[in-house]
Amino acid sequence: MMTGRIKTFAKFVQTWSGLWLFLRIGYWIAAISLLLRLIPLPRLLRLLTPKKCPGRKWPRETLINFTSFWLGRERAFFSRSCLRRSLVLYRYLNLQGEPAGFLIGVTQEDHQLKAHSWILIGGKKLFPDENISYRVIYQYPHAGSGSGEAPDPGISGIMD
Repeated sequence: MMTGRIKTFAKFVQTWSGLWLFLRIGYWIAAISLLLRLIPLPRLLRLLTPKKCPGRKWPRETLINFTSFWLGRERAFFSRSCLRRSLVLYRYLNLQGEPAGFLIGVTQEDHQLKAHSWILIGGKKLFPDENISYRVIYQYPHAGSGSGEAPDPGISGIMD
């Protein structure tokens, strides 16, 4: 039974560099979960924005699968969250030279304010079937300036 799980996991990560990427994504999800409580979002996004691209390219599907695996865990830092998913994918897409943008939007459903965060690459949604019919209230980098605006301080509490 345990051998089957190990084989399944080995197939999932595929290589030693895949395992290293998988572990780093898990680290960043935990770090982001903690940092979201300690520093403002614009500062966190500046921290997550790489200064240079190392030239390593990973398939987008791999980045998404590894992130989804970690966020599928219902443990301390690893609960599902569009905010954490978007922040990790923002970092790793930009690390490989894909100019990803981070957005937060809000909408009202059943008299409740709902928020969502997502990634755009070249003006297109990372997840084509993702519903982003939200009013954008924050974008990073800010269109035209290269730096983000301060979001509503309570916004992280209403992320789905």
